[in-house]
Amino acid sequence: MRFVNAKVLVALGLGLCVCFVTACHHKIPHVKLSRAAAKQSRLDWNLKTLVGAYEEYGNTGDRWDEAATNALTIFAQSRVDEVDEDSWQNNIATNCDAALKAGCDDPMIRYLHLRFPMTQITAKEYADKLCKVEAEMQQSSYPPVRKFYLSLRALEQVYAAYPRNEIDRQLTGELANNLLENLVNMASDTNAPGEEIYQASDQGLKQLKGSKDWYERCYTQIEPALAANWPDDAVTWLLKGEAEIDRAWFARGGGYANTVKDEQWKGFEDHLAAAEESLNHAWKVDPQDERIARQMMVVELGKGGKREDMEVWFARAMAIKPDNYDACYSKLYYLEPKWYGSKEDMLEFGRECVQNTNWAGHVPLILLDAHRTIQHSYTDDTEKEDYWKKPDVWADLQAAFDRFFELNPTTTGWYYDYAWYAYHAEQWDKFNELVPKLGKVVDYSYFGGEEEFNKMVAMAKEHAKVK
Repeated sequence: MRFVNAKVLVALGLGLCVCFVTACHHKIPHVKLSRAAAKQSRLDWNLKTLVGAYEEYGNTGDRWDEAATNALTIFAQSRVDEVDEDSWQNNIATNCDAALKAGCDDPMIRYLHLRFPMTQITAKEYADKLCKVEAEMQQSSYPPVRKFYLSLRALEQVYAAYPRNEIDRQLTGELANNLLENLVNMASDTNAPGEEIYQASDQGLKQLKGSKDWYERCYTQIEPALAANWPDDAVTWLLKGEAEIDRAWFARGGGYANTVKDEQWKGFEDHLAAAEESLNHAWKVDPQDERIARQMMVVELGKGGKREDMEVWFARAMAIKPDNYDACYSKLYYLEPKWYGSKEDMLEFGRECVQNTNWAGHVPLILLDAHRTIQHSYTDDTEKEDYWKKPDVWADLQAAFDRFFELNPTTTGWYYDYAWYAYHAEQWDKFNELVPKLGKVVDYSYFGGEEEFNKMVAMAKEHAKVK
C-alpha cells in the first residue's frame, strides 16, 4: 500500500474526527465486522488518534505540518500492516527528522523520532529521552492510547537499560501509574476497536507481570470495561484466557512440584480451568484467530494432558498462520525434557521446522532454538564450550540458516547470528564468506566488541591461509 497523506484520507471521507474527546462520549453500537471492515475500522481509529489528535491538540506549524502528518499517517498504517515492509520505518524517521529540524517540538513526533532514529544512541540515553517525552506527553491533550504507549515504552526501556540497583523506583512507579491510568481510560473508549484494546491490555499486563500486585491491580480494573464494552469480541475472551493462565502460575508459585502446597495446586487448577473455558469461548467466536489456539497450547502444558491434545491446537495454529514462529516455539518448549519430551523430540521437531515446505517466516530457526536450549540447559558444563563444534550440530545450524535466508532473503540482520555460530563452530570458510554480508557493522556488541570482532576476522583468515 502506498502511503497516503492524512488530508487526502479526510477528503475521501474516511472519518478522521475533528475532536477526539467529543467522539468518545457517544457510544457506537458494536456490530460484528468482516475482517476487511475491522481492519479499516482500526486504520480509521489510529488515524483519528494520531493525525486527528495532532491537528487538534499538537504543536502544529506551517513549516513542519506536512512532514509531521506524513510520519503519523505511516505510523497509523503500520498498526494494521498496511505499509511497505522494507521502507516504512525509514520513511517515519525521515519525516520526523525533517519536522524536528523545521522547529517541531510536538511530543508525539519526538516520540516517533526516538522510536525510529536516524542515528543510534546508547540504551541509557534512549531511556532518559523517552522518560522526558513521556512526562510532557502526560501533560498534553493527546488521547489516552498515545499516552499509554509512551509510558509503556519508557518503562520497558528503563528496565532494559539500567541494572536493577540503578533503577529509579520512584520513576518506574510513576510510569506504571501512568500506564495503568491511561489503559483504564482507553478501555472506557467504546469507539475504540476491540483489537486495539486487546493489544494495549496484553502488552500492559506483560510489562507488569513481574509484580503480582501490579498485575492484579491492572487486570481487575480493565476486565470489567472489556466485558461490558466488547462482550462479543473474541479478543475479550482471549485476554481473559491469557490473564487466567498468568494467574494460575501466580497461584502455583515457581517452586518445584514437590514444594507446592495443596491450596496452591487448587488455585493453579482453578485458574487454568477458567482459562480453558474462556479460550474455548473465544475459539467459538473466532476460529480463525491463531493466538487462541496458541494459548490453548499453553493451557495443555499446564494441565499436563496428552500430547495429542496439544498437537490438535498446534495444527490449528499453523493451518491459520503457516509462519507461526510463536506456536512452534510453544511446542518446542512443551517438548523440553523438563516437561513432556526429550532432547531427541526437540531436535526431531526442529528439523521438521526446516524441512516442512508449508511453513515459512522464522519457523526454520526453531532448530537453532532447539540447539541453543539443549546447549544451555541440557548439556554438562564441561561440554558446553565445544557443543557448537560437533559436526551434527553444525549441519543442523547450517540447514536452519540456509532455509531461513531462502524464505527471508532481505532479513540480513540474521547474518550476524549465522556468522557468530560459524565462528564458534570453527567453520572458517563459512565465517569468511559471511563477513562481507554483514556490511558495515553497526553493533559490535553482538561479537563482544569491535576489538573482539577484529580478532575473530583475523583468526578466520589465518585458518583459511593455513588450509
